[in-house]
Amino acid sequence: MKSRMMNIPTIFLSLFVFGVSAQDEFCDMCGTGQQPANVDLIVPFLAIGDNDNPTCQQVFGFGSQSVKPTDEVCSLIKSHKDFCGCPGASTAPLNFCSLCPEGATPLKLNAVTPFEDTCSELDTYLKYLPADLCLTERVGSIMRADAFCGCPGVKAECYMCDDDTNNLSNPDRLVPFYEFLGNSFSSTCQELADFYTLYDTDDPELSTCDFVKVESGYCGCQSNIDNSPVNACKLCSDGSAPVNGDKYIEEFKMTCSQLESYMRYIPADQCEMPWIVDFMRFDYFCGCAAATAPCPICSDGTTEIANPDAIIPYLIIPNNENPTCRQLATLGVIAEPGELVLDDCSIFEAQADFCGCPGATKPLESCEFCSDGAVPPNPSLITPFGDTCEELSEYLSFLPSDQCDNDRIGFIKRQDFFCGCPSATTSCALCADHGSNAIAFADRRIPLLSLPLNTNPTCQEVVEFMAVNDGDLSDAGCSALQGYAGYCGCPETTVISECSFCPYGDTPSNSDKVVSDLFTCQGLHDFVSFLDKDGCSEDSNDFRQIQAFAYICGCRNVEPICTLCPEGIDPPNGNQFTGDSDGTTCVEYAEFVASLTYDQCTNQESEIIATASVCGCERSDNQAPSGNADEVGKCPIQQNAELCTDQLLDSVTAKCDCYAFCDSEFRECQSAEGGLLSSNECSGTPITGCNRAGTFSSPTPGTPSIDKAESEQELEKINKSGSNLPVIISATVVPVVLAILVLLYYCFTRKSTQQDPKINAGFDGSESSTPLPPVQAMEGSLSMSDIPMTSPTSAASPPPESFASDETPMDTHHDSKIV
Repeated sequence: MKSRMMNIPTIFLSLFVFGVSAQDEFCDMCGTGQQPANVDLIVPFLAIGDNDNPTCQQVFGFGSQSVKPTDEVCSLIKSHKDFCGCPGASTAPLNFCSLCPEGATPLKLNAVTPFEDTCSELDTYLKYLPADLCLTERVGSIMRADAFCGCPGVKAECYMCDDDTNNLSNPDRLVPFYEFLGNSFSSTCQELADFYTLYDTDDPELSTCDFVKVESGYCGCQSNIDNSPVNACKLCSDGSAPVNGDKYIEEFKMTCSQLESYMRYIPADQCEMPWIVDFMRFDYFCGCAAATAPCPICSDGTTEIANPDAIIPYLIIPNNENPTCRQLATLGVIAEPGELVLDDCSIFEAQADFCGCPGATKPLESCEFCSDGAVPPNPSLITPFGDTCEELSEYLSFLPSDQCDNDRIGFIKRQDFFCGCPSATTSCALCADHGSNAIAFADRRIPLLSLPLNTNPTCQEVVEFMAVNDGDLSDAGCSALQGYAGYCGCPETTVISECSFCPYGDTPSNSDKVVSDLFTCQGLHDFVSFLDKDGCSEDSNDFRQIQAFAYICGCRNVEPICTLCPEGIDPPNGNQFTGDSDGTTCVEYAEFVASLTYDQCTNQESEIIATASVCGCERSDNQAPSGNADEVGKCPIQQNAELCTDQLLDSVTAKCDCYAFCDSEFRECQSAEGGLLSSNECSGTPITGCNRAGTFSSPTPGTPSIDKAESEQELEKINKSGSNLPVIISATVVPVVLAILVLLYYCFTRKSTQQDPKINAGFDGSESSTPLPPVQAMEGSLSMSDIPMTSPTSAASPPPESFASDETPMDTHHDSKIV
């Protein structure tokens, strides 16, 4: 699907494709191995992974690399051969399917549907589809646009107006939709009416058109004799008009008077419904005389503040990690008593002076950012959560001294060393020998390292991470990060020179070449120069992955371990696109293949073979890609093969054809056949037949990536959705706005909107309710999630002043993240 009208998610029919990493054949759209001619045409109502607007080229490439010929999805891909212009396909419309009955032409060809395709585009697309697709659910979903597009003789199942039209006198009036601490938005009357022409009355979950007809008077159906307000529902409970009629409600993009006007058109039988009652939350905000508020930010009860756009640092409200003063002030007056999980309103009241309530002043004795009262020497430096040092210092100057010791303020003051306060100290500086963070190469990215939610961080981001976790990093964690001091350019550090990026000790001739989108060859060379001899040992999988770039970086006397074409020749069709979503050419892909390790080459064999065919490489009988390594193949007899990882193998110094583990403990070497461990030999989880050729995880195919960022995102999706990854989905066009409206307006339910706070205390060994995703730079790389933190001390948890909308207290575990 394309971007949805009113930013509302669309219901998808998901098709699941199983992993095909070991197959030899793929789905060929054109049937000839050739590419379609209409490579840039958008295929409507189809999504591949996160790509909501795939082109013919991308659909072709997806099929040729990721789909088996026997998969159901393959037939869908092949059905586009005529539309996409495959060689030998029909150049004229097939005319089996059409938007309008009997192939009639839509009268509104240029009209843009609520999903951004024009009626002409949809009609043309359908006319190029084969006959067996015309009665499918997906095509039926597209054909629901027939009335919207003006197909002769066709009427929609749902119109706003009783004369079966959407002719409105007030098409631009806004219709508000609201859910407390949830999704709130407004659409125009015309957008709403047009969207309902796609409504399916046969859908058992979407069984009514009544709601849109409720709006007919407000929107001004021209066929109505009387469009006067019924005056049954009021914003103010006493029936009076709101005093602050011109006050703007950010959630709706409407004023209080406009909301009041809208409610006056609602029928009397709806006034007690939850969707109307929720609008009345804004009674105090809009100045209704009889209204009260649980936690107004200002002592006089006003919400008129001088600094509405100021961001309150280190404070979280539901669905908002960086609330402004206006947003906090609004929350304090629209919540119902008891909805906010707070002992009192002190967190609101504490922001009064900073936010500019009437009569606001700085206290005589305030909190200090720099303990000696000095101004931060680096005022414009942006701290890890986006506030500048000056902004943090200024914020604390508005807080009285009796608030300085709470945990939230303690987290703000942790940034004093980072901001350069003269009196500040730190428990862990990156430049250990210099006692500072004075790095020369702040923007250098670090290979083989992962911080939480941040793979391959820059040196500056490591400094920020250390600042956020100052006092909580264990000695081991601190020492691990300080190991990057030389690479990051700390003073008084020297090159170790025990390891060499180029196998023969030379420097890369392509020093400025960028590999993996992040690193230069010179950068990798410099990084390796700071490793000790253990870092480049024969057993180091990390070092193998770095040195795999030696060939493309121009190290002398080096040949690639893996090649796209036999004997390493350049692909004949070098400028040909491989068909991936990134627009990779064959030359670029060949370079990627030349940077793979032996294990990576073996694991991606099927994709490399398929791409070699696209690129014109001649391989007899699907000849495997060249791989220069004298290693044992995958062990055929295995137990729990999915637990066999490079990290596990890196823990062993023994040399075996196949390895056997019990849980994570090495037990014995096995022959090249592998073997089993009985329950007598292993009372835990046996992992047998494990070796480098059979490791479970492997880098993501596609453009060269030393950090595997894309594969980690896909792994996270798999972990969430199960073993089968939905990689191609067919969008069923059901007006999901109706689903939301029916749930919200007729069967209203409110979900808890607990929000993950900012700092994650899970590094101390405690469990977090929201575990960090599996981020790691490369297999076997250093991840800070594996290094313990010391137990939190005086300022362990950040702001407990986070809010929930039910009676369950907020989870106090917090994400440590760099923004």
